[in-house]
Amino acid sequence: MPSPESLIIQEMSVAKKPENVGAGKPEKTQAELRKALEKRFGTFIKEVEASLDSYDEMLETGEFDDKGDEELGAGEKRKALVQSKIENMMNRAEKMKATIDSKAELPQSTPVINVVFTYNHPNTGKIETQEIIRLNVEQKIAEFLDLYKKTGLELPPDFEELVAEIWNRNSAEIQEAIEQNGFDDILLVPGNIPLSELADKMKTGNGYYTGSNFDAGGGFTGAVSQNVDKPRIILVHKKETLKEITEKTGLDTHLNITGGDAEKLYKADPTGYISTLEDFLVLERKYFEDTGKHLSDWNKKSAHWLPGTKSGARLVYAGWFPSVGELSVDANDLDSLYEDLGVRPSRSFF
Repeated sequence: MPSPESLIIQEMSVAKKPENVGAGKPEKTQAELRKALEKRFGTFIKEVEASLDSYDEMLETGEFDDKGDEELGAGEKRKALVQSKIENMMNRAEKMKATIDSKAELPQSTPVINVVFTYNHPNTGKIETQEIIRLNVEQKIAEFLDLYKKTGLELPPDFEELVAEIWNRNSAEIQEAIEQNGFDDILLVPGNIPLSELADKMKTGNGYYTGSNFDAGGGFTGAVSQNVDKPRIILVHKKETLKEITEKTGLDTHLNITGGDAEKLYKADPTGYISTLEDFLVLERKYFEDTGKHLSDWNKKSAHWLPGTKSGARLVYAGWFPSVGELSVDANDLDSLYEDLGVRPSRSFF
């Protein structure tokens, strides 16, 4: 078994040029970093002002009134989404301004992370897995921009910048999480996208089968998820089944647990699992784009509890049914248990 150091040297020597975007660039001076930040701040302030003007116009034109064919309160939901987006933008502008005024040293951008992940069997100490993991956020941004353009999902104007900011602010923790848990891919998910819209844009195959409990809670319109109001970077595994994740990384995917146990895991570590239907739908669609396969196959005991999303008082779960070519989405009580259901380890950064 080659050493971790030799693995990195070997990988770097054969890496393709597109994967090396950003690697080896000379560090910018603090003056250059600050000038770039001030430029981004000026552009961002214009976007905030444009959003405020758009909000005023929507108030005047009655955009936030319920339409004739809508459920009661639909217009108010639209208003709340727009207000939340503006509030997030203004909070971010304040943080950028505080950083500029503080005169603190600004971090260098590191778009590429190269690590060696090693998993030793807990009983024998034998190396079960050792692999190079290489993630390039610039490459991933390009991939997700292509995906969202292809599917017609409208992104916030500052999505790229927000993702880069999250990456730069958390790069040390991101690298540590990869080294410890073997995450080998990332999701880039925008915030404040209505679930019904996201479901429509991310569908594959024959679309969705929705169970009676999920429908009773209002379906995609009525389901409520936590922590989806902000853009996020999510570290994930490309490994196809939950069983394979456990075998290759040692991480427990908790197959055959109740909904209540899944909820306890989520409450103990809200960023440690693919926990919302929104993030799950993006994961499924992106993996399908890359491979033509599905990660949540019921037949392979890889369907997912999603304890960050509730339909009424019930927890949502989802999985792919290959026999009908549909993604099944349903919800059930906390004491429900299915041997094919588990949770997918991840790590979210906001």
